Amino acid sequence: MTDYRQLMRLLLAQRPHREIAARLSCSQRTIAKVKHVLESERLEHMSQVDALTAEDLDRLFSDGRKSVTGEFVPINIEQIITARLNRKKPPLKVLWARYLQADAPAGVRHYGYERFCQLVAEHVRVNDLTAPIQHVPGHTMQVDWAGTRMQLADPITKAVTKVSVFVATLPYSGLVYAHGYLDEKLPAWLDAHRLAFEFFGGVPLIVVPDNASTASNQIGRTERARDVNAAYAEFLEHYQTAAVPTRSAAPRDKGGVEAGVKVVTNWVIHFLADRQFTSLDDLNDAIAERVEWVNGRTPFRGEQRSRIGWFTEYEQAELAPLPTQRWAPVVWRKAKVHRDWHIQIDTVKYSVPYEFAGLHVDARITGERVDVLAQGEIIATHHLGQKRGEYVTNPEHAPAYLAETTGLWTRAYFLRQGAKVGPGCVAVLERVLNQKSIEAQGFRSCMNILDLGKRSGRQLLEQACRQLTEEDPPRQISYTSVKHTIAAIKAEENERPGTLASPQRRPGSMTAGPVVHRDTSRAHLSGPEAFSLQALTGKGGK
Repeated sequence: MTDYRQLMRLLLAQRPHREIAARLSCSQRTIAKVKHVLESERLEHMSQVDALTAEDLDRLFSDGRKSVTGEFVPINIEQIITARLNRKKPPLKVLWARYLQADAPAGVRHYGYERFCQLVAEHVRVNDLTAPIQHVPGHTMQVDWAGTRMQLADPITKAVTKVSVFVATLPYSGLVYAHGYLDEKLPAWLDAHRLAFEFFGGVPLIVVPDNASTASNQIGRTERARDVNAAYAEFLEHYQTAAVPTRSAAPRDKGGVEAGVKVVTNWVIHFLADRQFTSLDDLNDAIAERVEWVNGRTPFRGEQRSRIGWFTEYEQAELAPLPTQRWAPVVWRKAKVHRDWHIQIDTVKYSVPYEFAGLHVDARITGERVDVLAQGEIIATHHLGQKRGEYVTNPEHAPAYLAETTGLWTRAYFLRQGAKVGPGCVAVLERVLNQKSIEAQGFRSCMNILDLGKRSGRQLLEQACRQLTEEDPPRQISYTSVKHTIAAIKAEENERPGTLASPQRRPGSMTAGPVVHRDTSRAHLSGPEAFSLQALTGKGGK
């Protein structure tokens, strides 16, 4: 409520009316009324104003805006404000009904609903519990996920998939953007920002998200302050902008997008609720069509001008230009440089300078580009491999013939190891190395072939290698072909022989007559006493 005593002091001090209105948050009408009271009551000195009692002020300014103490049941303003700041805030109608349940002494009345709302609003205004936000063209983009989701339906199984709708708005012009995603994780969050920047045709100075974990992290368990996620900050740095997350449970900090979410929910999500979508692309096409209608609708803000009209006339030129290179997601991996001076990411091998063999490096995958970093510096750059088991090799990374090769795999090393198995293994290793345009690309296969000798035995490996090298016409040899050949040899050796026909007796054989086959499958061997002299001669004593 207005502090009339202080207002009179400022008028007697001849302060400008505009300054008084700003300091006391009062209207020009109130200032004029107080000035009229000072003139009618002939109050010309500060001492006269200070001598006025509370009853005098109530008598001078009893216009219904201030009640005489004791005439009405007091309102617990702090309790009302606390209830309104909760996430599930009850309306003032409900809070007024609760107020009416308070006991009223004799001769004391309850405030009516209209006066109740006036007193609450006056307390909020005087204590500066809310403050209007003055938006600047091109300064802010506010973003959030819509609370209501859309659906995709499988035409065969009828299974339903939920779709989250991302909403971005420029508060100054009110221009909105929306796009659907299957989840609300960080990749979708960043991709939605990229599409929003491209839709607006520029980048604002700051982005205002809520305090969700995809945008910010809590600095400490005991602190409510939050810090922007590293991945999110890196994305925004690419677009030369920054994020300022809102306070916890403070939706008014991003009132623009809250209004945008309400518009998208009503005119996009609910409007399309009766349509069935089977693919995300079809759903986003329908969303884009409705968003275009929302941005072009008039009147807007009481004028015959649409959101896109406000944007084109006042805000579009204030946005920063988009970067020349489109943002792509960044994935970090750790890898060790093997003795063939290659690292492996997923199933693809990438070369690095041979001097880094045996060291651990970081790999940064940005779109179709792979950067290998050691101690923060880029030591190799490649195009992302697409084929499983592919080698991506830069010949400049290979060691020179006379350079130091300690700790590296070489052709001579593998041939020496193959000689320990046999000439067939050496021949196989030579063919594997000769098949590669860059010799180092065959080192892994050679190492794997030699490992088969440790698992299956060198003799079996040599036998398989000889069998492969003797094939006509010769075929391409690989680790897989050697492995399959060893498996075939093992299977052949493990086969049990079938029943053989009785051998034919040669003429002049010692044994005459036909050979009688006896069934000995149920026979049992006796102990050593059955072969004693007494048992054989039948002269055993009884």
